[in-house]
Amino acid sequence: MKRAAKAMALVALAFVTACGGNEERMTPDSKPSLAAGQLPGEAGAVDPMLREIGQTVTLRDDEGQPMKVTLTGIAYRDAFAKDKTLPLTGKYALAVAFTMKSETGGNLGHQTDNHIKWARGPEMAEAWDYYDAPWQGCIDAFTPYATIEPKQEYKAIVDLNVPAKGGTLLIEDSYGSTARWRLPEADTGTGTEPATRFTTQDC
Repeated sequence: MKRAAKAMALVALAFVTACGGNEERMTPDSKPSLAAGQLPGEAGAVDPMLREIGQTVTLRDDEGQPMKVTLTGIAYRDAFAKDKTLPLTGKYALAVAFTMKSETGGNLGHQTDNHIKWARGPEMAEAWDYYDAPWQGCIDAFTPYATIEPKQEYKAIVDLNVPAKGGTLLIEDSYGSTARWRLPEADTGTGTEPATRFTTQDC
């Protein structure tokens, strides 16, 4: 009986050691499993790839070359600032400012790609859907779909019509990689000034 008990104890110890070994092999970059329909960074999920404003993510341009994208600032405004009769689904006009830089130049995509999105829980908005932002037509020079020059930093501004503050900004490249930033619920950072200055007046 003593031998049997000792053998069982050794089996239990081996099992615990094996489990502990698996945990030690986990790396900081290991992705946690998400529940069905759960978006990264939402509903308490821990997303190791979720970035903060000011942080840079490397995506690939249309030619497959590395392009560094840095979210520099956000600003919320009244989506109905200029026209209270607009058939909008979102309460806020969200201006998102970021920079793009590449050693070889190129572009990150085209407007029809729908590769810039806002998400919060089950809600999602795409940048191209917002056809009448308060600053529409005032910031054409800041389009994120422009071709940037090699080694030159390019400043872009995107507008989204969103139902709530906060959430996650997602930018996807043509190769399926997605950069994700957590959005605060208040104006933060820089770069949105060319858009917000036209919130209540024409260009």
